[in-house]
Amino acid sequence: MKRVCIIGAGPAGLVAAKTFLQTGHFTVTVYEKNTRVGGIWALDEDTQDGFLAPQTPTNLSRFTVGFGDLDWNEVDLRSKHSRDAASADAEPLPVPMFPRAWQVNRYLEEYRKRYIPDEVLFLWTEVIEASRGTEKGRPPFWRIQTRDRKGAEHVQDFDFLIVASGFFATPRWPIQGVPGLTNGESHSSVRTMHSSQFRALDDLLPSEQSAAGKTILLVGGGNSAGETAAAVAMQLSDAAWSPDTTRRKTYKDCKVVHVTPRPIYGLPPYHEYEKGSMTYVPIDFKLYDYSKRPQMDSYAGPQTPEIRDVVHGALQKMVGGDQSNLGSEALTSPPKGEGRGTVYVALSETYPEFVRSRLIEVEAGRVTGVHRSADGTATATVEKNDSHTTIDNIGAVIYATGFTPSTALDFLADDVKHELQFDLSSARLPLILDQWQTMNAAIPDVAFLGFYEGPYWPMMESQARLTADRWMKKEGPAPQRPYEDPYRLIQLRKAMREKALDVPQYWFGDYLGYVEDIADHLQLERNNGAFAEREGIPSPARFLSRETNKTQADAIMTELHTTWRDCLDHGRFVARAALRAMHGNWDISRKIESKDPAFSGALQGQASFHPRYPTTDKSGRAADLEFLYMESGEFTSSANGMKMLARRRYVYRYCEADDQLSVWFVKPDSDLEVDYLFHDLSFVAPEEARTAGACVAKADHLCVDDMYWTQYMLPMDAIVLRRFEVKHTVRGPQKDYVATTQYSRPPKPFIRPRVL
Repeated sequence: MKRVCIIGAGPAGLVAAKTFLQTGHFTVTVYEKNTRVGGIWALDEDTQDGFLAPQTPTNLSRFTVGFGDLDWNEVDLRSKHSRDAASADAEPLPVPMFPRAWQVNRYLEEYRKRYIPDEVLFLWTEVIEASRGTEKGRPPFWRIQTRDRKGAEHVQDFDFLIVASGFFATPRWPIQGVPGLTNGESHSSVRTMHSSQFRALDDLLPSEQSAAGKTILLVGGGNSAGETAAAVAMQLSDAAWSPDTTRRKTYKDCKVVHVTPRPIYGLPPYHEYEKGSMTYVPIDFKLYDYSKRPQMDSYAGPQTPEIRDVVHGALQKMVGGDQSNLGSEALTSPPKGEGRGTVYVALSETYPEFVRSRLIEVEAGRVTGVHRSADGTATATVEKNDSHTTIDNIGAVIYATGFTPSTALDFLADDVKHELQFDLSSARLPLILDQWQTMNAAIPDVAFLGFYEGPYWPMMESQARLTADRWMKKEGPAPQRPYEDPYRLIQLRKAMREKALDVPQYWFGDYLGYVEDIADHLQLERNNGAFAEREGIPSPARFLSRETNKTQADAIMTELHTTWRDCLDHGRFVARAALRAMHGNWDISRKIESKDPAFSGALQGQASFHPRYPTTDKSGRAADLEFLYMESGEFTSSANGMKMLARRRYVYRYCEADDQLSVWFVKPDSDLEVDYLFHDLSFVAPEEARTAGACVAKADHLCVDDMYWTQYMLPMDAIVLRRFEVKHTVRGPQKDYVATTQYSRPPKPFIRPRVL
């Protein structure tokens, strides 16, 4: 059998090992320099020095972050503490739709245990050099030099090499550098870090210095910039509004200023399936829906102005407009025209609303200098076109400037790199590859898996199947796609370097098209399950080879279809989408009509929903999202015109396992703490919501002898809520009234309230 060396035991390396082993035609050796598998996911609940924070959710649902041979429901996702404390027959925990980073590692560990024998995998073993050898009388081979955990070096020869060392290899700092602060160096009083290093506010603003009122400068114009800005803002929001008041003064009036060279669309995890449908689906269900994509050739590379306009139009339908409603000119998409660049997105549940509420302020341009001020803070210079502005009172700087893949190729011999047309200066396209970015015809016995910007797990599995098939059959490659013509790719590399407007955020971005291409080329069996042919989304479980574990694939497809129908027929996840849209500040107008005129009147005021990390209370009910609701205003009696100030607070919670939105009273003597349940909200079926022209939630409960009926009317426009209504009808021996409150967004940008 032929010998295959796989470098890297992240998702790409593991799926390659499984795929090649199952063919029965190869012996496999996997080298991984770290002490555990996972690549960027090589962490547990307590890891603090990884590329990701352990609680970071995946950007796409578990149906896209997964392989066709392992159902997520068979992975033990209990935390270490709960796993130690639980009995052996305890019910497994439900799998989040967007698993946490540490849970992804659990998935990969389970995958390894099932499909990759221990003797195949060499952890803590670094590949020092991979050179291509030739000797008389034998075909070309790969000589792999490694160093083990004890420092001993070894050499072994292989017939084939798979590079699965990851595209996101090393944090990338600004190429030209920023005067004053660059490449991790910092002034004694102003810390600088890469976005991959951020974990907590204390890392940015050390306790020995005064953090209150400081600005946290975030530099970057891509996905990680939006994600990190939102992560910092979430910690600031929690510090301001959680029951733990010790951090409130520490970070009082801090804010994030995000400098981006281009507008970015903030995309939350759930989106309206179709305009006016009042149904919400995970983002990959929206982006990669078979029924919305005509059967057409796959595509990649630069976009014409016409294509750019089409993509901008599609994104604006998803986010409810050009984002001008967020109150930030820097995020407002420019109109159609030659000067309009390609779409850039940031996948974040909270970024857009933190911008609207001004906890994140966005500046357009590029940071050209950061300099220390006399007071120990820093001042940044931002240039846009021919003008410049300054940002002062900076207490910390975060560079969300992506990663460079070049270090993931350090082990390749120079002559190999030359044949692959390696360009050290190109962080986005360092190699010239074809065959769906897996190989270069100059060296057909080396393959690259997941080695491009934005690789998806199903695509890695498709690439592994493609490569195994090519090396088994010893046939020529598939016909070259026009977009992988070497000349075109070199021109694309040049355009990337020049920051051309026609280069998309993810140049190799037609994920659905590529997996379809490869499945057709390999003549894989279709496994649509209960889906129609052009319904649902792609999944590796949807394309079966002879070696596929069909039991696992069928289980994945069954749950995928069930989730799909739950969203479209029963309104699953509407509650989460609605709560996310409530985030921020509102003008309120309440009318109270009582059977006793003495209690009738009207209130004018303001309200706000502040996200914070879920808190605990005596009920023991779990929550995934939590918002503190605050309102204050002036009540005017209809009976005598008397005016009085009024205020109230509640806590809103969402639990994914039950898809339940609930409202809770706060303690009278501690109005940041949850006291007891007010009501659970039930959302009506989508058909009824469409008739009402709004997402509708209802609740009823008995309070002593008085019955409360509550109704929320939430006229969602895609992900945006511009106004809504809450109506309480109360009947009982002591009470008989109807209170109707109208909520509307303030017409002008809202200035963040000070903590009361």
